[in-house]
Amino acid sequence: MAVPKCMLKGKELDDVREDFRTARRVEQYRLGEKALYFPEGLRWNYLPLTEIQKVEESFRVISAGHCVPVREKRPEIDICTEEGTVHMQLEKQESMKEILNAISAVTKHG
Repeated sequence: MAVPKCMLKGKELDDVREDFRTARRVEQYRLGEKALYFPEGLRWNYLPLTEIQKVEESFRVISAGHCVPVREKRPEIDICTEEGTVHMQLEKQESMKEILNAISAVTKHG
């Protein structure tokens, strides 16, 4: 397995392989003790949880259908770091809560 790549220059984790190996799957993402992992093709990128400055709940609206329009709200998380904002698109409200709880636990006590 290729080593996951840090999304923030100079903020790499020493034990990223071990953290990734023990990370739990949350939809298409992985949530470790020290980082949040984002898939990119066959590789993974990560954000160290301690480098997250602010997290905001958001929603995206999906529109479908032409004759009878269908609109559906889906959860999204906006993660702010020193280098900008990363958007996480999710399918389930429970997934958003799980990720937000993990981030807040680290940023409060980290």
